[in-house]
Amino acid sequence: MADQVRFATMVDGAEVAYRVLSHGDGPLIIHPPPGPWPIDLLDEDPMYHRFLRILGAYGRLVVYDRPGIGSSDPFDRERDWIEQMSEACIAVLDAVGADAAWLVGSSLVQFATTIRTDRERVLGAVLINPLSRRKLQQIVESSLERNRDSTMEPQLSRSDDQAFADWLRRANRLGASAADRAAFMSAQRLAIDRFIADPRPILGGPPTMLIRRRDAMSLAELEWWTSIYRDAECVTIEGADSGVLGLDAGLIAELAAGFITGTPVETSVERQLLAVLFTDLVDSTSTAATSGDAVWRSTLDRYEANLLATIQRHHGTVVKHTGDGALAIFPSGSEAIAAGIELRHTTQDLHLEGRTGIHVGEVEQRGDDIGGIAVHLTARVMDEARAGEIVVTSAVAETTMGGRHQFGDLGTRTLKGIERPCHLFTVESDGSA
Repeated sequence: MADQVRFATMVDGAEVAYRVLSHGDGPLIIHPPPGPWPIDLLDEDPMYHRFLRILGAYGRLVVYDRPGIGSSDPFDRERDWIEQMSEACIAVLDAVGADAAWLVGSSLVQFATTIRTDRERVLGAVLINPLSRRKLQQIVESSLERNRDSTMEPQLSRSDDQAFADWLRRANRLGASAADRAAFMSAQRLAIDRFIADPRPILGGPPTMLIRRRDAMSLAELEWWTSIYRDAECVTIEGADSGVLGLDAGLIAELAAGFITGTPVETSVERQLLAVLFTDLVDSTSTAATSGDAVWRSTLDRYEANLLATIQRHHGTVVKHTGDGALAIFPSGSEAIAAGIELRHTTQDLHLEGRTGIHVGEVEQRGDDIGGIAVHLTARVMDEARAGEIVVTSAVAETTMGGRHQFGDLGTRTLKGIERPCHLFTVESDGSA
C-alpha cells in the first residue's frame, strides 16, 4: 500500500510533495511525472498504474510533484526553473534518507542538470522517449499555455479512449491553474532554451538507458540526445506515443527495471486476459462505387462515429482502425458481445452490412498495438463470419454461460494459421426479445 503524501523541504524552504509507492527490495527509484499531473491521481489511470506497479516491484519507488505542480509549493519565478527541479529531486532524496537513487522519466534536461551538479546522488537514469529538440522548443505555444485540457504527452495509441481523455483533463485541471500552468511552461521554455544553447555532453556519467519510440523520435533527434548522454544505451521500441501513458506502459517499466537490476524482466506480467473483437464492413468497395464518393464518405463517417461510441459505451477500447473496421478489446466477453450486437443494429440502420469475430484470451501489449495468438485467432474468426453475423469462439461461449446471450453452433472449423481446430458459434440473440 502506498504511503500518504509527505513533504520534503528544499534549500530555499519551499516544500515538495512526494509519495512512496512501494518498498520493494532493490535501489531507490525516483520518478517525477513528465506532465503537470498531481501524484495523487497517477494510479487512477490504468496504464500509469501498470507502469508504477511493475517498476515498483524492483525497488523502492518514489514519485513527487515538481515545484508549481499539485501539492508542492509554487516555483520561484526569479530563479532558474531547471535548477529548482533538480533541487526538488535532491530534497526528496534527503527526505527518504537515501544517499543516491535511479532517476526514471522523460525529464532529460532536468536529469542532465542533476547529474552534472549532484553526480554522486545519481545511481543511473532511464530516459523515456524524450521530446525532440524541435518539440522542446515548441513546448509553450499559445494553445498549450492557456488550455487547461492540453497535454505535452500525445498518446496516439489511446486517442479513442474516452476514459483516458477524461482522466487527462482532470489531471491537467487539478495539477495547476491556467495562470500557474502558463507561468510554469514559460519558465520551462526559457530553461530549455538555455540548455539547447549550451548542450554540454555528460562524460563518464552514471549508467543511462535512452528508450526511443521509432515513430516519435527521428534518428537525427536521437543523435542530438546521445551527443549529450554520451554513454547511454539506446533501445528502440515501436509506436509514436511519448511518456509512459501509452498501451505499452508495462513494457517500458520492464525495460527500465531490467536495466536497473541488470537482469531482463519477464514480460509475462504484461499479458492480460481480455475479450478481443474484430469487425469490418462487407462489400464496402461495391457499396462505395454505387453510392458515390461524397455519399460514401458521409456514411462511413457516421459508421466510424457509431463504432467508436458503441465500443466505449460497453467499456471497450479501440486499439486501431482496420480500413472499414476496427480492432478493440473489452474487459469481458459479455461486453464484447453486447457491443457487437449494438453495432450490428446501427450498421444495418445505415444500410450497411458488417461482420464481427470475438475471442477471449491472453493479449500481449506491443507498442501502440496488441499482439499474440488471441489477436491472430480473432481475426480468423471474423473471416468465418458472413454479412450480419457475429461469430465467437468456444472460449467466449463458455465464459458467458448463464448470461442472456444465445448461440448457434457452427461446429469445428480449421482456421488459417491456427494449429488446432476451433469450435465456433454465432450470436443468435441477446435474449431481450
